[in-house]
Amino acid sequence: VGVICGFAEMALASAALRRSLAARSFGVRGFAAAASPQKFAIYRYDPDKQAKPFLQEYTIDLKTCGPMILDALIKIKDEVDTTLTFRRSCREGICGSCAMNINGKNGLACLLYIEPSAQAIEIQPLPHTYVV
Repeated sequence: VGVICGFAEMALASAALRRSLAARSFGVRGFAAAASPQKFAIYRYDPDKQAKPFLQEYTIDLKTCGPMILDALIKIKDEVDTTLTFRRSCREGICGSCAMNINGKNGLACLLYIEPSAQAIEIQPLPHTYVV
């Protein structure tokens, strides 16, 4: 009987410890769930308006986005601005169709990780390409 009581007491203590730890870690979960906003400045041009090209700024939450620049562009196109267009195909760095100028360097959006910063990540077409 003493052994059974020992197990029961241990189970109660274990349950109390779990509740105590859950209450303490609630603040950590709340912090981990906090938004992680990142700005993107994307080159835009509207031929119907005959205006100069401009950089349009978008902000997305990196916690709800994949790790690559292409993931952010797809998220912006799907959830924020459906008029955004860009080329993409394989998502594996083979075809090269997602090549663009990202923060002043030419690269593939499917291979470049989003590097979080306070400044907007600037995305423009390749220097030798035309925007239609």
